[in-house]
Amino acid sequence: MTEGETYYYVVRSLDQSFNRSGDSAEVSGTPEARTVTLVLNVTVPDWTPDDRSVHIAGTLSRLDGGFPDWNSSAVSLFPAGTDQWTITFTGLEGTTIEYKYTLGSPDFFDVEKDASCAEIGNRLLTLTYGDDGTHTVNDAVLNWRNVAPCGN
Repeated sequence: MTEGETYYYVVRSLDQSFNRSGDSAEVSGTPEARTVTLVLNVTVPDWTPDDRSVHIAGTLSRLDGGFPDWNSSAVSLFPAGTDQWTITFTGLEGTTIEYKYTLGSPDFFDVEKDASCAEIGNRLLTLTYGDDGTHTVNDAVLNWRNVAPCGN
């Protein structure tokens, strides 16, 4: 189905003798994308410096709210417990975003790294409505650039 295009339907029945009924009354429907609440939860390494904030950068302009694309300091997550951070967005079902987590200080930002301190690809996510319109993602950052063990 294509969003915004009107579709028309009729129903016909078949009895046990394979006799067909006439068409039912015609009905129409126009599919519309549904709004999804996206909840991103991230666990960071326990050696993450306490004086820095966790941020998200990516193709966030695809979501509601006018967020910028690939700005390492513009979108901050909120502390949600020891080594836990969270943020909530909304967007249309089927929207795909790419993103990474960053660690900020007043002077610079560090991007997430894998377990061996190597670069990682962008995280990729497509919003799905699910049962109740909430799409929850639980991510984990394994290391940060320029934070031990990946740097000074």
